[in-house]
Amino acid sequence: MFDLRLTRRVTAAPYAETMSALLDTRDTGATPTPPRPPGAAHPPRRVGQRVWGEVWRLLASLLLGALLLVVSFGLSIDAGADDSDLRLGGTLVADVAMGLVALALLPFRRLAPLPIAVILGLAGGFSAFAAPAAFLVLVSISTRRRWFEIGMTVAAWLTSLTLVEIFGLHFMLSPSSPGDALLALLVGAVLVFAGVAIGVSIGNRRELVASLRERANLVVEEQNLRIAHAREHERTLIAREMHDVLGHRLSLIAMHSGVLRYRTDLDAADRADTVAIVHDTTRLALGDLREVLGVLRSPGDSFDPPANAPQPSLDDVASLVHAEPLATLTITAETLEIPATVGRHAYRIVQECLTNARKHAPGQPVTVDIIGTAGESLTIVVRNTLAPGGSTVDESGGGFGLVGIDERARSLGGTASVETHAGAHTVTVTLPWPTS
Repeated sequence: MFDLRLTRRVTAAPYAETMSALLDTRDTGATPTPPRPPGAAHPPRRVGQRVWGEVWRLLASLLLGALLLVVSFGLSIDAGADDSDLRLGGTLVADVAMGLVALALLPFRRLAPLPIAVILGLAGGFSAFAAPAAFLVLVSISTRRRWFEIGMTVAAWLTSLTLVEIFGLHFMLSPSSPGDALLALLVGAVLVFAGVAIGVSIGNRRELVASLRERANLVVEEQNLRIAHAREHERTLIAREMHDVLGHRLSLIAMHSGVLRYRTDLDAADRADTVAIVHDTTRLALGDLREVLGVLRSPGDSFDPPANAPQPSLDDVASLVHAEPLATLTITAETLEIPATVGRHAYRIVQECLTNARKHAPGQPVTVDIIGTAGESLTIVVRNTLAPGGSTVDESGGGFGLVGIDERARSLGGTASVETHAGAHTVTVTLPWPTS
């Protein structure tokens, strides 16, 4: 249940930081922490934490060792040993000496795990004072889950326990009866294997925590990649919208400005009409630019226009086409039934086609035919006559208009085709027309 709950937390990006905090990781960047192999040292901690970890282990081993030494010495006296016996005093000194050596080796258990574990395993069976530190080292080496090391340490423990119980080496006691020796050896073996089980369990737990930490870091990295991809996608949308919105207006301004510059034969009325067109188109271009910049300056990373901002639809195509002097429009579709998304894309497609026609075939007639049936498809056909010596390629370094048309069509599941035949350039776009 624990693992399932944590897995459910890290499957969503907003919970990645919660997982990282739960696992006490301070790395919230996109670089994942590599998995820790079994037996490797756990993640580095603060100096104070490491010092305190060693201090409390030493204190616990010292207190427990002293307690076991007193209890063992008392049992020896009760068993008939003379407290004035030199052999008893020498054994007591040896027990204390082995315990002090065990306490001295305890902080270095990670530098030489196997030698220290074997040495303390041998000492743990003989010395009551050394037994707690030796048991702690047994648990520590078991966390590495290397069975050769565990086997060597267990063998050292069982050897020392066997010698003590069979030959009565501890405090020079007389050999125990076979039944008592077997029972004591069995109890000691159970404690040794319990220490191994505890160490292996701790090692498995550390590996689980490391894997969950890695998973949390991978979720953060994946979320960062999603954010980067989303931002790149939004930049592309913004660039396309600015191209579609401003490209048409600016090309219209350029065309009429060229008329004012080169047509010296215009009368006052024609010049006034042209100036009015330039003025109105400039005002509309500024409004479109202000709308796009307002989206860019709005808080958040999503490219969503304001909810109250009017969006172009297929009904606005008529005014768009009528602004072109040589363009004609034919619509055989119920435009009121067209979904807003399809209508907006259809408007932008017609707008881009008119911009390309004005750019590559100035002064040539353009026809726009919109044919569609609800529940089937909407077809847009824009055809313009090529100018003498004209080309369908933008020599000014652009050429993204047709690419944008194709992207818009494919984004809705439609198709776009371009062909030049018999002196005419034709763009045909088919968009799906869902009824719901």
